[in-house]
Amino acid sequence: MKREPGRSGLSSAKMEALREKNPFLSNTELVYTLVRDDIVEHRMPPGSKLNQEQIADQLQISRTPVREAFTMLERDGFLSKGAQGYTVYAIKIGDYMALLDLRVAVESLAVRLACSRIRTSELRRIEKNLADTDALIEKGAQSAWDADFRVTDRALADKLLFELGKKDMEFHRLVVVSSHNKYVVQCYEDMLPRIHFFRYFALDVNACLNMAARHRMIYEAITKRDEELSESRMRTHLELTVTRAMRY
Repeated sequence: MKREPGRSGLSSAKMEALREKNPFLSNTELVYTLVRDDIVEHRMPPGSKLNQEQIADQLQISRTPVREAFTMLERDGFLSKGAQGYTVYAIKIGDYMALLDLRVAVESLAVRLACSRIRTSELRRIEKNLADTDALIEKGAQSAWDADFRVTDRALADKLLFELGKKDMEFHRLVVVSSHNKYVVQCYEDMLPRIHFFRYFALDVNACLNMAARHRMIYEAITKRDEELSESRMRTHLELTVTRAMRY
């Protein structure tokens, strides 16, 4: 299901706020970040057309940094360029599976390393993530979907699924960071926007229930310091996303 959790974040005010946080970024880099984030968060749905002049007007800048940012976004796979101009990338299962190959390799290594390197404070952060995830699912069960997981309130369900997607991202990042290997972490961070983009194609109520259960199983294996079990559970969890993604 393609979701649009919110309106586009493109505005001159948003650009200035980002500039305050990152004063050394050029206009091109600022445009790149704003547009990429809108694509990743599905505020710009896949397949939608983008107009450089309109975006330049929204951000109150010249077209040059927008044009340069679009070139970078095309290079990084977030935009497609055709005869009619630029459109937001639409999912291709081959791209998803290629990314998954790398993701499985990186996260399998990360979870093995985490078994011996994770700190008590990091375990607590994962425990909180699991509790937050359970609370969102419980809220959905009470007000957004019924006992058969049929959606009864589409707007609330989409909002909760979006939040659950963020909790999913947080869980995996916590595990990767707990590897305490800077190269593993950097490789994962480089993949993260694409992982987050693809995540929303595979999210539905059943997927989130499965996600919560699998995350807890991975966490339990880490607490046992069982490298083989942790890696096996991480691989199984990630590979299950293929069948869900193929439906979209």
